[in-house]
Amino acid sequence: MAASSQQGTYLGTTLVGFTAFTAGLYVGGALGVVVAILGLLLLVISAVGFYRIKQFETMT
Repeated sequence: MAASSQQGTYLGTTLVGFTAFTAGLYVGGALGVVVAILGLLLLVISAVGFYRIKQFETMT
């Protein structure tokens, strides 16, 4: 699925973040809000990570 280890790491972060976000929305309450925020944070981290490694794809 991923061409490099960095892409694999960010792909895993995306999957975990999306799962945590949707689980947090499903659970609701205070714990659900915390889990949803953590999921969104992971999604942002993965998006920034993919954006940062995009520039290295054209070099190889």
